[in-house]
Amino acid sequence: MASLDGSSDDRPSWFVIKVTVIASLGGALFGYDMGSVAGALPQIQDTFALNNSEAEWVVSILYLGGGFGATIGGALCDLFGRRRTILATDILFMIGALWLFLSSSYTQILAGRFVVGIAVAVSGIADVSYLHEIAPIKIRGAIVSANEACISLGFLLAYTAGFVYSNVDDEEWRLIFAWAGVLALIQFIGMISLPESPIWLMSKGREHESQVALKRITGGLGSPLEDDASRPSTMESVGSTLHATEPPERLNDIEYPQDPIDSAGFCSSVLSRFQSVQSLFLRYRRQVYISLFLSITQQFCGQTNVLNYAPYIFAASGENEPPSWSTLAIGFVKFVVTVIVIWRIEKVGRRSMLLLGMSMISVGLSALVIAFGSSSRSAESWHNVKGFELALPGVLFVVCGYSMSFGPLQWLLTSELFPTQIRGRALGASTIVTYLCASIVTNSFLSAQSLLGPSKVFAIYCLVNTSGIVFAYLAVPDTGGKTVDQIEISLRQMWWWKYVETPLYQSHEHYGAIPAPRNAYQMQQQSMQSRQRSEAEMHAARPRLELT
Repeated sequence: MASLDGSSDDRPSWFVIKVTVIASLGGALFGYDMGSVAGALPQIQDTFALNNSEAEWVVSILYLGGGFGATIGGALCDLFGRRRTILATDILFMIGALWLFLSSSYTQILAGRFVVGIAVAVSGIADVSYLHEIAPIKIRGAIVSANEACISLGFLLAYTAGFVYSNVDDEEWRLIFAWAGVLALIQFIGMISLPESPIWLMSKGREHESQVALKRITGGLGSPLEDDASRPSTMESVGSTLHATEPPERLNDIEYPQDPIDSAGFCSSVLSRFQSVQSLFLRYRRQVYISLFLSITQQFCGQTNVLNYAPYIFAASGENEPPSWSTLAIGFVKFVVTVIVIWRIEKVGRRSMLLLGMSMISVGLSALVIAFGSSSRSAESWHNVKGFELALPGVLFVVCGYSMSFGPLQWLLTSELFPTQIRGRALGASTIVTYLCASIVTNSFLSAQSLLGPSKVFAIYCLVNTSGIVFAYLAVPDTGGKTVDQIEISLRQMWWWKYVETPLYQSHEHYGAIPAPRNAYQMQQQSMQSRQRSEAEMHAARPRLELT
Protein backbone atom coordinates (compact mmCIF):
# COMPACT_ATOMS: atom_id res chain seq x y z
CA MET A 1 0.00 0.00 0.00
CA ALA A 2 1.10 3.55 -0.63
CA SER A 3 2.53 5.35 2.31
CA LEU A 4 3.19 8.96 3.11
CA ASP A 5 6.91 8.54 2.87
CA GLY A 6 6.80 8.15 -0.88
CA SER A 7 6.90 4.36 -1.29
CA SER A 8 3.85 3.22 -3.15
CA ASP A 9 2.18 0.74 -5.34
CA ASP A 10 -0.92 1.44 -7.37
CA ARG A 11 -3.21 1.41 -4.34
CA PRO A 12 -4.24 4.60 -2.51
CA SER A 13 -3.07 5.43 1.00
CA TRP A 14 -5.52 5.23 3.87
CA PHE A 15 -5.51 9.02 4.02
CA VAL A 16 -6.60 9.28 0.38
CA ILE A 17 -9.38 6.77 1.07
CA LYS A 18 -10.47 8.85 4.07
CA VAL A 19 -10.51 12.05 2.03
CA THR A 20 -12.48 10.38 -0.77
CA VAL A 21 -15.12 8.95 1.58
CA ILE A 22 -15.65 12.24 3.44
CA ALA A 23 -15.68 14.46 0.35
CA SER A 24 -17.95 12.03 -1.52
CA LEU A 25 -20.56 12.41 1.22
CA GLY A 26 -21.35 15.61 -0.66
CA GLY A 27 -22.42 13.46 -3.60
CA ALA A 28 -24.66 11.44 -1.31
CA LEU A 29 -26.15 14.70 0.01
CA PHE A 30 -26.67 15.87 -3.56
CA GLY A 31 -28.61 12.73 -4.46
CA TYR A 32 -30.49 12.52 -1.15
CA ASP A 33 -31.89 16.04 -1.33
CA MET A 34 -32.80 15.54 -4.99
CA GLY A 35 -34.66 12.30 -4.22
CA SER A 36 -36.14 12.99 -0.78
CA VAL A 37 -39.15 14.86 -2.14
CA ALA A 38 -40.48 11.71 -3.82
CA GLY A 39 -41.38 10.13 -0.50
CA ALA A 40 -42.17 13.37 1.30
CA LEU A 41 -44.39 15.10 -1.28
CA PRO A 42 -47.58 13.01 -0.86
CA GLN A 43 -47.38 13.55 2.90
CA ILE A 44 -46.70 17.29 2.52
CA GLN A 45 -49.62 17.61 0.13
CA ASP A 46 -51.86 15.93 2.70
CA THR A 47 -50.50 17.93 5.67
CA PHE A 48 -50.99 21.35 4.07
CA ALA A 49 -53.88 20.44 1.73
CA LEU A 50 -51.93 21.48 -1.36
CA ASN A 51 -53.35 21.46 -4.85
CA ASN A 52 -51.38 20.13 -7.81
CA SER A 53 -49.87 23.51 -8.71
CA GLU A 54 -48.61 24.03 -5.16
CA ALA A 55 -47.21 20.50 -5.05
CA GLU A 56 -45.32 21.19 -8.29
CA TRP A 57 -43.71 24.26 -6.74
CA VAL A 58 -42.48 22.19 -3.80
CA VAL A 59 -40.54 20.10 -6.31
CA SER A 60 -39.43 22.76 -8.80
CA ILE A 61 -38.30 25.41 -6.31
CA LEU A 62 -35.24 23.29 -5.51
CA TYR A 63 -34.13 23.48 -9.14
CA LEU A 64 -34.59 27.25 -9.20
CA GLY A 65 -32.34 27.43 -6.15
CA GLY A 66 -29.93 25.15 -7.96
CA GLY A 67 -29.84 27.50 -10.95
CA PHE A 68 -28.90 30.37 -8.66
CA GLY A 69 -26.30 28.27 -6.87
CA ALA A 70 -24.78 27.21 -10.19
CA THR A 71 -24.11 30.84 -11.13
CA ILE A 72 -22.14 31.58 -7.96
CA GLY A 73 -20.63 28.22 -7.03
CA GLY A 74 -17.48 28.42 -9.14
CA ALA A 75 -16.71 31.93 -7.94
CA LEU A 76 -17.14 30.89 -4.30
CA CYS A 77 -14.78 27.95 -4.80
CA ASP A 78 -12.13 30.15 -6.33
CA LEU A 79 -12.51 32.94 -3.79
CA PHE A 80 -12.72 31.01 -0.52
CA GLY A 81 -11.25 27.63 -1.45
CA ARG A 82 -12.80 24.23 -2.04
CA ARG A 83 -12.66 23.01 1.55
CA ARG A 84 -14.23 26.11 3.08
CA THR A 85 -16.91 26.14 0.40
CA ILE A 86 -17.79 22.53 1.23
CA LEU A 87 -17.98 23.43 4.93
CA ALA A 88 -20.24 26.37 4.09
CA THR A 89 -22.56 24.18 2.01
CA ASP A 90 -22.74 21.67 4.87
CA ILE A 91 -23.93 24.47 7.14
CA LEU A 92 -26.46 25.48 4.48
CA PHE A 93 -27.65 21.85 4.22
CA MET A 94 -28.11 21.70 7.99
CA ILE A 95 -30.00 24.99 8.07
CA GLY A 96 -32.25 23.82 5.25
CA ALA A 97 -32.89 20.44 6.87
CA LEU A 98 -33.74 22.02 10.24
CA TRP A 99 -35.93 24.63 8.55
CA LEU A 100 -37.89 21.96 6.68
CA PHE A 101 -38.20 19.81 9.79
CA LEU A 102 -39.78 22.70 11.71
CA SER A 103 -41.84 24.13 8.84
CA SER A 104 -45.43 24.92 9.72
CA SER A 105 -46.64 26.38 6.43
CA TYR A 106 -46.42 25.93 2.69
CA THR A 107 -44.38 29.12 2.31
CA GLN A 108 -41.79 27.87 4.79
CA ILE A 109 -41.50 24.62 2.85
CA LEU A 110 -40.75 26.60 -0.32
CA ALA A 111 -38.12 28.72 1.45
CA GLY A 112 -36.40 25.66 2.88
CA ARG A 113 -36.36 23.87 -0.46
CA PHE A 114 -34.87 26.93 -2.18
CA VAL A 115 -32.05 27.08 0.37
CA VAL A 116 -31.39 23.36 -0.08
CA GLY A 117 -31.34 23.86 -3.86
CA ILE A 118 -28.57 26.45 -3.54
CA ALA A 119 -26.61 24.07 -1.32
CA VAL A 120 -27.10 21.20 -3.78
CA ALA A 121 -25.68 23.17 -6.72
CA VAL A 122 -22.73 24.71 -4.88
CA SER A 123 -21.93 21.38 -3.24
CA GLY A 124 -21.89 19.67 -6.63
CA ILE A 125 -19.26 22.16 -7.79
CA ALA A 126 -17.12 22.21 -4.66
CA ASP A 127 -17.04 18.44 -4.09
CA VAL A 128 -16.04 17.61 -7.65
CA SER A 129 -13.39 20.35 -7.69
CA TYR A 130 -11.94 19.17 -4.38
CA LEU A 131 -11.88 15.49 -5.32
CA HIS A 132 -10.33 16.25 -8.70
CA GLU A 133 -7.56 18.36 -7.19
CA ILE A 134 -6.65 16.17 -4.22
CA ALA A 135 -6.65 12.93 -6.21
CA PRO A 136 -3.25 11.41 -7.07
CA ILE A 137 -2.96 11.19 -10.84
CA LYS A 138 -2.90 7.39 -11.05
CA ILE A 139 -6.27 7.00 -9.32
CA ARG A 140 -7.96 10.31 -10.14
CA GLY A 141 -10.56 8.74 -12.42
CA ALA A 142 -11.61 6.21 -9.80
CA ILE A 143 -11.86 8.86 -7.08
CA VAL A 144 -13.97 11.27 -9.12
CA SER A 145 -16.17 8.35 -10.21
CA ALA A 146 -16.76 7.51 -6.56
CA ASN A 147 -18.62 10.81 -6.23
CA GLU A 148 -20.89 9.84 -9.13
CA ALA A 149 -21.68 6.55 -7.43
CA CYS A 150 -22.42 8.37 -4.18
CA ILE A 151 -24.98 10.59 -5.92
CA SER A 152 -26.93 7.48 -6.92
CA LEU A 153 -26.40 6.10 -3.41
CA GLY A 154 -27.97 9.30 -2.10
CA PHE A 155 -31.07 8.66 -4.22
CA LEU A 156 -31.25 5.13 -2.84
CA LEU A 157 -31.00 6.44 0.74
CA ALA A 158 -33.73 9.00 0.02
CA TYR A 159 -36.10 6.37 -1.33
CA THR A 160 -35.27 4.14 1.63
CA ALA A 161 -36.17 6.97 4.00
CA GLY A 162 -39.42 7.48 2.10
CA PHE A 163 -40.14 3.76 2.46
CA VAL A 164 -39.44 3.75 6.22
CA TYR A 165 -41.12 7.06 7.07
CA SER A 166 -44.40 6.76 5.24
CA ASN A 167 -46.89 7.55 8.01
CA VAL A 168 -48.90 10.58 6.91
CA ASP A 169 -50.68 11.01 10.24
CA ASP A 170 -47.41 11.42 12.14
CA GLU A 171 -45.99 13.83 9.54
CA GLU A 172 -42.93 11.65 9.09
CA TRP A 173 -41.95 13.68 6.03
CA ARG A 174 -40.15 15.91 8.51
CA LEU A 175 -37.80 13.05 9.39
CA ILE A 176 -37.09 12.41 5.69
CA PHE A 177 -35.74 15.95 5.33
CA ALA A 178 -34.01 15.88 8.73
CA TRP A 179 -31.71 12.99 7.76
CA ALA A 180 -30.06 15.23 5.16
CA GLY A 181 -28.91 17.42 8.04
CA VAL A 182 -27.35 14.40 9.73
CA LEU A 183 -25.38 13.54 6.58
CA ALA A 184 -24.25 17.16 6.31
CA LEU A 185 -23.12 17.17 9.95
CA ILE A 186 -21.05 14.01 9.41
CA GLN A 187 -19.32 15.55 6.38
CA PHE A 188 -18.77 18.85 8.21
CA ILE A 189 -17.03 17.11 11.12
CA GLY A 190 -14.91 15.04 8.74
CA MET A 191 -13.93 17.98 6.53
CA ILE A 192 -12.61 20.04 9.46
CA SER A 193 -9.52 17.83 9.73
CA LEU A 194 -8.84 17.62 5.98
CA PRO A 195 -6.43 19.89 4.11
CA GLU A 196 -7.33 22.46 1.48
CA SER A 197 -6.75 21.67 -2.17
CA PRO A 198 -3.00 22.06 -2.81
CA ILE A 199 -3.71 23.38 -6.30
CA TRP A 200 -5.95 26.15 -4.93
CA LEU A 201 -3.36 27.02 -2.27
CA MET A 202 -0.65 27.21 -4.92
CA SER A 203 -2.84 29.47 -7.08
CA LYS A 204 -3.09 31.87 -4.12
CA GLY A 205 0.68 31.95 -3.63
CA ARG A 206 0.55 29.88 -0.41
CA GLU A 207 3.27 27.50 -1.54
CA HIS A 208 4.34 26.19 1.86
CA GLU A 209 0.77 25.27 2.84
CA SER A 210 0.33 23.69 -0.59
CA GLN A 211 3.37 21.45 -0.09
CA VAL A 212 2.21 20.42 3.39
CA ALA A 213 -1.23 19.52 2.05
CA LEU A 214 0.35 17.70 -0.86
CA LYS A 215 2.46 15.48 1.38
CA ARG A 216 -0.61 14.50 3.39
CA ILE A 217 -2.65 13.66 0.32
CA THR A 218 -0.44 11.93 -2.22
CA GLY A 219 0.99 9.11 -0.18
CA GLY A 220 3.71 8.80 -2.80
CA LEU A 221 1.28 8.06 -5.62
CA GLY A 222 1.97 11.19 -7.60
CA SER A 223 1.18 14.83 -7.21
CA PRO A 224 -2.11 16.33 -8.34
CA LEU A 225 0.04 19.23 -9.52
CA GLU A 226 2.10 17.18 -11.94
CA ASP A 227 -0.38 17.42 -14.77
CA ASP A 228 -1.81 20.79 -13.88
CA ALA A 229 -1.16 22.06 -17.38
CA SER A 230 -3.72 19.64 -18.73
CA ARG A 231 -6.07 19.84 -15.77
CA PRO A 232 -9.20 21.99 -16.10
CA SER A 233 -9.12 24.93 -13.71
CA THR A 234 -11.66 25.28 -10.95
CA MET A 235 -13.73 27.47 -13.18
CA GLU A 236 -14.00 24.44 -15.44
CA SER A 237 -15.82 22.43 -12.84
CA VAL A 238 -19.42 21.38 -13.39
CA GLY A 239 -21.12 24.46 -12.10
CA SER A 240 -18.58 27.17 -12.69
CA THR A 241 -19.84 30.59 -13.59
CA LEU A 242 -19.78 32.15 -16.98
CA HIS A 243 -16.90 34.43 -15.96
CA ALA A 244 -14.11 31.90 -16.21
CA THR A 245 -10.65 32.84 -17.40
CA GLU A 246 -10.66 34.26 -20.90
CA PRO A 247 -9.44 32.08 -23.77
CA PRO A 248 -5.97 32.71 -25.13
CA GLU A 249 -5.48 34.66 -28.32
CA ARG A 250 -5.28 31.59 -30.52
CA LEU A 251 -8.97 30.89 -29.92
CA ASN A 252 -10.42 34.23 -30.95
CA ASP A 253 -7.71 36.88 -31.42
CA ILE A 254 -9.81 39.37 -29.47
CA GLU A 255 -8.46 41.18 -26.42
CA TYR A 256 -10.81 42.19 -23.64
CA PRO A 257 -10.57 45.88 -22.68
CA GLN A 258 -9.56 46.00 -19.03
CA ASP A 259 -10.19 49.49 -17.66
CA PRO A 260 -12.80 51.50 -19.51
CA ILE A 261 -12.42 55.14 -18.47
CA ASP A 262 -15.46 56.78 -20.02
CA SER A 263 -18.80 55.82 -21.50
CA ALA A 264 -17.22 55.31 -24.91
CA GLY A 265 -14.64 52.99 -23.40
CA PHE A 266 -17.35 51.08 -21.53
CA CYS A 267 -19.42 50.64 -24.70
CA SER A 268 -16.31 49.51 -26.54
CA SER A 269 -15.64 46.97 -23.79
CA VAL A 270 -19.17 45.59 -23.95
CA LEU A 271 -19.05 45.41 -27.74
CA SER A 272 -15.67 43.67 -27.65
CA ARG A 273 -16.94 41.09 -25.18
CA PHE A 274 -20.04 40.50 -27.27
CA GLN A 275 -17.91 40.02 -30.38
CA SER A 276 -15.68 37.61 -28.49
CA VAL A 277 -18.64 35.52 -27.35
CA GLN A 278 -20.05 35.61 -30.87
CA SER A 279 -16.77 34.48 -32.38
CA LEU A 280 -16.45 31.64 -29.86
CA PHE A 281 -20.01 30.56 -30.57
CA LEU A 282 -19.43 30.50 -34.31
CA ARG A 283 -16.13 28.69 -33.87
CA TYR A 284 -17.57 26.04 -31.54
CA ARG A 285 -21.23 26.13 -32.55
CA ARG A 286 -21.43 22.39 -33.11
CA GLN A 287 -20.19 21.76 -29.58
CA VAL A 288 -22.62 24.34 -28.23
CA TYR A 289 -25.57 22.68 -29.98
CA ILE A 290 -24.61 19.26 -28.64
CA SER A 291 -24.21 20.65 -25.12
CA LEU A 292 -27.63 22.34 -25.32
CA PHE A 293 -29.13 19.14 -26.71
CA LEU A 294 -27.81 17.16 -23.74
CA SER A 295 -28.96 19.75 -21.17
CA ILE A 296 -32.46 20.15 -22.56
CA THR A 297 -33.26 16.61 -23.66
CA GLN A 298 -32.12 15.05 -20.40
CA GLN A 299 -34.87 17.00 -18.61
CA PHE A 300 -37.63 16.89 -21.23
CA CYS A 301 -37.31 13.12 -21.56
CA GLY A 302 -39.26 13.05 -18.28
CA GLN A 303 -36.81 11.15 -16.09
CA THR A 304 -36.73 13.93 -13.50
CA ASN A 305 -40.50 13.69 -13.09
CA VAL A 306 -40.33 9.91 -12.87
CA LEU A 307 -37.94 10.29 -9.93
CA ASN A 308 -39.80 13.09 -8.17
CA TYR A 309 -43.38 11.95 -8.78
CA ALA A 310 -42.87 8.18 -8.61
CA PRO A 311 -45.44 7.65 -5.82
CA TYR A 312 -48.09 9.43 -7.92
CA ILE A 313 -47.31 7.26 -10.93
CA PHE A 314 -47.40 4.05 -8.93
CA ALA A 315 -50.57 5.13 -7.13
CA ALA A 316 -52.12 5.25 -10.59
CA SER A 317 -51.33 1.59 -11.18
CA GLY A 318 -54.97 0.59 -10.79
CA GLU A 319 -54.36 -0.99 -7.40
CA ASN A 320 -55.63 0.55 -4.20
CA GLU A 321 -52.33 -0.13 -2.46
CA PRO A 322 -49.35 -0.31 -4.84
CA PRO A 323 -46.43 -2.25 -3.33
CA SER A 324 -44.53 -0.09 -0.86
CA TRP A 325 -41.21 -1.30 -2.30
CA SER A 326 -41.98 0.05 -5.78
CA THR A 327 -40.38 3.44 -5.19
CA LEU A 328 -37.46 1.84 -3.37
CA ALA A 329 -36.80 -0.26 -6.48
CA ILE A 330 -36.06 2.94 -8.43
CA GLY A 331 -33.21 3.90 -6.10
CA PHE A 332 -31.76 0.41 -6.18
CA VAL A 333 -31.80 0.17 -9.99
CA LYS A 334 -30.33 3.66 -10.37
CA PHE A 335 -27.45 2.88 -8.00
CA VAL A 336 -26.60 -0.52 -9.52
CA VAL A 337 -26.71 0.74 -13.11
CA THR A 338 -24.57 3.78 -12.27
CA VAL A 339 -21.87 1.60 -10.74
CA ILE A 340 -21.89 -0.70 -13.78
CA VAL A 341 -21.66 2.25 -16.18
CA ILE A 342 -18.71 3.75 -14.31
CA TRP A 343 -17.00 0.36 -14.51
CA ARG A 344 -17.64 -0.30 -18.22
CA ILE A 345 -17.99 3.08 -19.93
CA GLU A 346 -14.44 3.18 -21.29
CA LYS A 347 -14.89 -0.20 -22.96
CA VAL A 348 -18.38 0.39 -24.35
CA GLY A 349 -17.80 3.98 -25.51
CA ARG A 350 -19.64 7.23 -24.89
CA ARG A 351 -21.65 7.30 -28.12
CA SER A 352 -22.82 3.69 -27.82
CA MET A 353 -23.75 4.20 -24.18
CA LEU A 354 -25.70 7.37 -25.01
CA LEU A 355 -27.68 5.75 -27.83
CA LEU A 356 -28.38 2.58 -25.85
CA GLY A 357 -29.51 4.48 -22.78
CA MET A 358 -31.76 6.84 -24.74
CA SER A 359 -33.31 3.85 -26.53
CA MET A 360 -34.14 2.31 -23.16
CA ILE A 361 -35.76 5.57 -22.06
CA SER A 362 -37.99 5.52 -25.15
CA VAL A 363 -38.96 1.90 -24.47
CA GLY A 364 -39.85 2.76 -20.89
CA LEU A 365 -41.86 5.83 -21.88
CA SER A 366 -43.69 3.79 -24.52
CA ALA A 367 -44.67 1.31 -21.81
CA LEU A 368 -46.04 4.17 -19.72
CA VAL A 369 -47.96 5.53 -22.70
CA ILE A 370 -49.59 2.12 -23.17
CA ALA A 371 -50.17 1.70 -19.43
CA PHE A 372 -52.07 4.97 -19.27
CA GLY A 373 -53.57 4.59 -22.74
CA SER A 374 -57.16 4.33 -21.55
CA SER A 375 -56.90 7.43 -19.39
CA SER A 376 -59.25 10.32 -19.86
CA ARG A 377 -58.50 13.97 -19.23
CA SER A 378 -60.15 14.06 -15.84
CA ALA A 379 -58.21 14.50 -12.63
CA GLU A 380 -59.19 10.95 -11.72
CA SER A 381 -57.53 9.62 -14.88
CA TRP A 382 -54.53 8.57 -12.83
CA HIS A 383 -56.56 5.57 -11.73
CA ASN A 384 -57.52 4.37 -15.20
CA VAL A 385 -54.36 2.61 -16.21
CA LYS A 386 -53.95 -0.91 -17.50
CA GLY A 387 -51.82 -2.23 -14.70
CA PHE A 388 -49.00 -1.86 -12.28
CA GLU A 389 -47.27 -4.74 -14.07
CA LEU A 390 -46.65 -2.47 -17.07
CA ALA A 391 -46.11 0.83 -15.24
CA LEU A 392 -43.32 -0.46 -12.99
CA PRO A 393 -41.11 -1.85 -15.81
CA GLY A 394 -41.72 1.36 -17.75
CA VAL A 395 -40.47 3.52 -14.88
CA LEU A 396 -37.47 1.27 -14.26
CA PHE A 397 -36.52 1.31 -17.95
CA VAL A 398 -36.59 5.12 -17.93
CA VAL A 399 -34.40 5.28 -14.81
CA CYS A 400 -32.04 2.60 -16.10
CA GLY A 401 -31.68 4.25 -19.50
CA TYR A 402 -31.05 7.67 -17.98
CA SER A 403 -28.39 6.24 -15.65
CA MET A 404 -26.64 4.81 -18.72
CA SER A 405 -26.84 7.93 -20.86
CA PHE A 406 -27.62 11.46 -19.71
CA GLY A 407 -26.74 10.85 -16.06
CA PRO A 408 -23.00 10.19 -16.45
CA LEU A 409 -22.49 11.48 -19.99
CA GLN A 410 -23.83 15.04 -20.04
CA TRP A 411 -20.95 16.49 -18.04
CA LEU A 412 -18.38 14.09 -19.46
CA LEU A 413 -19.23 14.82 -23.10
CA THR A 414 -19.49 18.56 -22.53
CA SER A 415 -16.11 18.68 -20.82
CA GLU A 416 -14.50 16.68 -23.64
CA LEU A 417 -16.08 18.67 -26.50
CA PHE A 418 -14.67 22.05 -25.50
CA PRO A 419 -11.02 23.14 -25.19
CA THR A 420 -9.64 23.75 -21.73
CA GLN A 421 -9.67 27.54 -22.03
CA ILE A 422 -13.46 27.80 -22.45
CA ARG A 423 -14.58 24.55 -20.82
CA GLY A 424 -15.57 26.37 -17.64
CA ARG A 425 -18.03 28.67 -19.34
CA ALA A 426 -19.45 25.78 -21.36
CA LEU A 427 -20.01 23.61 -18.29
CA GLY A 428 -21.32 26.56 -16.29
CA ALA A 429 -23.87 27.48 -18.97
CA SER A 430 -24.83 23.82 -19.37
CA THR A 431 -25.48 23.51 -15.64
CA ILE A 432 -27.66 26.61 -15.51
CA VAL A 433 -29.70 25.49 -18.54
CA THR A 434 -30.13 22.06 -16.95
CA TYR A 435 -31.50 23.46 -13.67
CA LEU A 436 -33.83 25.89 -15.45
CA CYS A 437 -35.20 23.13 -17.69
CA ALA A 438 -35.66 20.89 -14.64
CA SER A 439 -37.67 23.63 -12.89
CA ILE A 440 -39.93 23.99 -15.95
CA VAL A 441 -40.49 20.25 -16.35
CA THR A 442 -41.18 19.56 -12.67
CA ASN A 443 -43.45 22.59 -12.38
CA SER A 444 -45.75 21.39 -15.14
CA PHE A 445 -46.08 17.62 -14.69
CA LEU A 446 -49.20 17.34 -12.50
CA SER A 447 -50.93 20.23 -14.29
CA ALA A 448 -50.17 18.74 -17.69
CA GLN A 449 -51.52 15.32 -16.78
CA SER A 450 -54.72 16.89 -15.46
CA LEU A 451 -55.14 18.83 -18.70
CA LEU A 452 -54.02 16.25 -21.25
CA GLY A 453 -54.08 12.97 -19.43
CA PRO A 454 -50.94 11.11 -18.31
CA SER A 455 -50.68 9.05 -21.50
CA LYS A 456 -50.24 12.15 -23.67
CA VAL A 457 -47.74 13.65 -21.22
CA PHE A 458 -45.55 10.55 -21.43
CA ALA A 459 -46.05 10.51 -25.21
CA ILE A 460 -44.62 14.04 -25.43
CA TYR A 461 -41.61 12.97 -23.38
CA CYS A 462 -41.18 9.93 -25.63
CA LEU A 463 -41.36 12.07 -28.78
CA VAL A 464 -38.70 14.46 -27.43
CA ASN A 465 -36.40 11.61 -26.46
CA THR A 466 -36.87 9.70 -29.73
CA SER A 467 -36.08 12.85 -31.69
CA GLY A 468 -33.00 13.16 -29.52
CA ILE A 469 -31.92 9.65 -30.49
CA VAL A 470 -32.01 10.63 -34.15
CA PHE A 471 -29.97 13.77 -33.49
CA ALA A 472 -27.46 11.88 -31.33
CA TYR A 473 -27.01 9.22 -34.00
CA LEU A 474 -26.44 11.77 -36.75
CA ALA A 475 -24.54 14.49 -34.89
CA VAL A 476 -22.73 13.21 -31.78
CA PRO A 477 -19.39 11.43 -32.28
CA ASP A 478 -17.56 9.29 -29.75
CA THR A 479 -15.25 11.54 -27.73
CA GLY A 480 -13.45 8.90 -25.68
CA GLY A 481 -9.65 9.07 -25.84
CA LYS A 482 -9.63 11.97 -28.31
CA THR A 483 -8.16 15.44 -28.16
CA VAL A 484 -10.32 18.49 -28.87
CA ASP A 485 -8.83 18.72 -32.37
CA GLN A 486 -9.58 15.07 -33.09
CA ILE A 487 -13.14 15.56 -31.82
CA GLU A 488 -13.47 18.52 -34.20
CA ILE A 489 -12.47 16.27 -37.09
CA SER A 490 -15.02 13.65 -36.00
CA LEU A 491 -17.74 16.30 -35.74
CA ARG A 492 -17.13 17.45 -39.30
CA GLN A 493 -17.49 13.88 -40.51
CA MET A 494 -20.91 13.37 -38.87
CA TRP A 495 -23.85 13.39 -41.30
CA TRP A 496 -25.76 16.15 -39.51
CA TRP A 497 -22.93 18.69 -39.68
CA LYS A 498 -22.02 17.76 -43.25
CA TYR A 499 -25.48 18.02 -44.79
CA VAL A 500 -27.76 19.94 -42.41
CA GLU A 501 -25.53 22.76 -41.25
CA THR A 502 -26.63 26.04 -42.81
CA PRO A 503 -24.54 28.02 -45.33
CA LEU A 504 -24.86 31.03 -43.03
CA TYR A 505 -22.76 29.36 -40.37
CA GLN A 506 -20.34 28.00 -42.90
CA SER A 507 -19.72 31.53 -44.17
CA HIS A 508 -18.60 32.60 -40.70
CA GLU A 509 -15.83 30.06 -40.30
CA HIS A 510 -13.30 32.89 -40.54
CA TYR A 511 -14.19 33.99 -36.99
CA GLY A 512 -11.90 31.32 -35.65
CA ALA A 513 -8.27 32.32 -35.22
CA ILE A 514 -7.34 29.44 -37.53
CA PRO A 515 -9.30 29.18 -40.82
CA ALA A 516 -11.61 26.20 -40.94
CA PRO A 517 -10.16 23.32 -42.96
CA ARG A 518 -12.06 21.79 -45.82
CA ASN A 519 -11.13 18.21 -45.08
CA ALA A 520 -9.73 15.99 -42.36
CA TYR A 521 -6.16 16.20 -43.69
CA GLN A 522 -6.17 19.99 -43.58
CA MET A 523 -7.69 19.79 -40.09
CA GLN A 524 -4.82 17.65 -38.89
CA GLN A 525 -2.26 19.98 -40.46
CA GLN A 526 -3.78 23.09 -38.94
CA SER A 527 -4.16 21.28 -35.61
CA MET A 528 -0.39 20.75 -35.59
CA GLN A 529 0.17 24.41 -36.47
CA SER A 530 -2.22 25.43 -33.68
CA ARG A 531 -0.38 23.30 -31.15
CA GLN A 532 3.02 24.67 -32.20
CA ARG A 533 1.77 28.24 -32.04
CA SER A 534 0.27 27.65 -28.59
CA GLU A 535 3.52 26.19 -27.27
CA ALA A 536 5.46 29.19 -28.60
CA GLU A 537 3.05 31.62 -26.96
CA MET A 538 3.17 29.76 -23.66
CA HIS A 539 6.97 29.75 -23.73
CA ALA A 540 7.12 33.49 -24.41
CA ALA A 541 4.61 34.23 -21.66
CA ARG A 542 6.04 31.83 -19.06
CA PRO A 543 7.63 34.52 -16.83
CA ARG A 544 4.26 36.19 -16.29
CA LEU A 545 2.12 33.08 -15.90
CA GLU A 546 0.70 31.94 -12.57
CA LEU A 547 -1.21 28.80 -11.71
CA THR A 548 -4.72 29.14 -13.08
